[in-house]
Amino acid sequence: MTKYRVAFINAGTRSFRFQEYDLSEVRGPVSLGVKLHREVYESWKKPVYHPDNALVIGTGILAGSKLYGVHRLVTVFRSPLTRGLHVAAMGGAAYQFRVDLHAIVVEGRSETPLVIKLIGKDRRTEILFEEISEDTLENVWRGYRGLKGVYALTKYLVDREQEVFSATSARSIVVGPAAKNTSMGALFSATVFRGEIDFGSEDLAARGGPGSVLYRAHGVAAIIYGGDFDKIVYQPDLLRDIKSINEYFGKKLGKPYLNLVIESGTKYRFDPKLNTGGTFGSNYPHLRIQTPMFNWNMIYLPADVREKIFGILMRYYWEPFNKEAIETKSWKTCGEPCPIACKKVRKGMYKTDYEPYNGLGPIIGVFDLHEAERLVELADAYGFDAIELGNLIAFVFEAVDRGLLKPEDVGLHTRPFFNPYNYSIEYSKLNAELAEKVIESLAWGTNNILRLIGERGLRSAAKILDVLYRERVVEKNTRFIDLLVYASFGEEGHITPNYYWTPGMVAPLPVLGRYWTLYSGVFLEPEEYAAKSYERAVMELMIDDSGVCRFHRGWAEKILASLYDEAYGLKDTLLYYKKLYRLLAEYQSNVAEPALWESKKIFDFMASAAQEYANKTWSEKIGREGYHAIVEWWARFKKKFEELVYSA
Repeated sequence: MTKYRVAFINAGTRSFRFQEYDLSEVRGPVSLGVKLHREVYESWKKPVYHPDNALVIGTGILAGSKLYGVHRLVTVFRSPLTRGLHVAAMGGAAYQFRVDLHAIVVEGRSETPLVIKLIGKDRRTEILFEEISEDTLENVWRGYRGLKGVYALTKYLVDREQEVFSATSARSIVVGPAAKNTSMGALFSATVFRGEIDFGSEDLAARGGPGSVLYRAHGVAAIIYGGDFDKIVYQPDLLRDIKSINEYFGKKLGKPYLNLVIESGTKYRFDPKLNTGGTFGSNYPHLRIQTPMFNWNMIYLPADVREKIFGILMRYYWEPFNKEAIETKSWKTCGEPCPIACKKVRKGMYKTDYEPYNGLGPIIGVFDLHEAERLVELADAYGFDAIELGNLIAFVFEAVDRGLLKPEDVGLHTRPFFNPYNYSIEYSKLNAELAEKVIESLAWGTNNILRLIGERGLRSAAKILDVLYRERVVEKNTRFIDLLVYASFGEEGHITPNYYWTPGMVAPLPVLGRYWTLYSGVFLEPEEYAAKSYERAVMELMIDDSGVCRFHRGWAEKILASLYDEAYGLKDTLLYYKKLYRLLAEYQSNVAEPALWESKKIFDFMASAAQEYANKTWSEKIGREGYHAIVEWWARFKKKFEELVYSA
């Protein structure tokens, strides 16, 4: 049986060691990360930027096989936002991870920014360390050969390490200034062809702040990896050629493998019913007037106003996307061979996905695609989590609009236009210009209020602002915390929910900010909702630990258990992941237990969801009992969810 091979790399001592784990114990990067943080590092006992906040970066055991969509690099770390363990992933980045390893674990801290290099030569992995001065790093981030931030650092490394990149088809993982100056820094990776970045295929592991952990806990600015090792040697015969795979899938699921891949990925490739594709193209026609907008304030708007705004969105946001990305068939993959080609790329370089474009578009009052485009590109360049960043800017905009903050408090020259009743497309330009200033200030830490929010996170910072501006809070009869929508953990932890108006994104689950929940537009009895959310959480955990892309989950969830059994001899896969989820929940209970929200807006979010999704029983109950009914729903959900978790 294949072992799960790991390199432990200490950034402080510039040393490394190798270790192997039986697959019965560790099957992937998430199971490895949970084990290490619980049993070795006990990271919940230490500050979040302690050198023992080990950052796990790894592949699933399917990497190297001839299956599609199995080359995600998955990261596990203690998040500076949630304060608990978190998981983030980037598509395709494991395709060039051609070293005799499944994962690396970064521990220790370098006092000088560090570049780690992993070079695979047959079955030997060479690990090298090179320093880069802080001044050089910042200068590169500010601009190198016409690029900035993570793009500039990637190109700088390619030029500096030409032999490595050309000889080994190497790839890099880098951070930007957001990792240095905020707690929502991402990890960025792009495919490199002949010394140039392949724009549009790049991806980020962003949720929860893994880039901030890599840089601030470990002093690592970049990791370069490549080599000539082919992970096909890890694979059983069943997964070494497409003919065997087709036969297996035909026997198990009744269809050839490629047919199943295309069918399960219709939304992400091209949906003929909608005449569009990708998350951006498919989500807006599906969500329609339930699309999160104006700092989630669509929950207060009547349907006719939401219809008007949605009309603006479709005309100036969705239609240009379809024209520039779908009609041109400008589609790419994330860097690994894949027939879904989910990256919808405009103008030859702008990959356009729903989450970042909604976060730096409708949620901040920007509905012009080309205004949002420059914000998303700037956020990506500086290495931000665009979902978290969008929620932060929206919070700042509403605070300024309501008079809780003055424009000059956050380095702005005027107020944003944040009134949906009188909104017209012309206001997109103003809001985008102001958002750009906020992004620049956050990235470089030049404004005290924005730095506070970027460092502490929205929930913690909002409580501090309630104290700092107590007179304004009293005068306006509105708290800063009441402007927020977030998932809540412990005393200070939070994460911005994915942009869906659904209770599952803020319900009391151990891990959120990912799709480890039921996120369809429904409002169910709390026990039923908890059961469905638990089922989804376990399946999504299995997908992440396997290094499988979510866009392939349609076929993967149906077959992974039997595939693990027949290909690797691994039994009881579903039970394994239920137990792993329990271990993860136990870790969170030490430091990031799901907590009841403090924000009035989240209670309104829940109350309006009950009405929007036509749950008459709960709508009437909330009408009679007010927020007490929502507290009851939360408590009953949590009780049922914990019963399911701890019975595994």
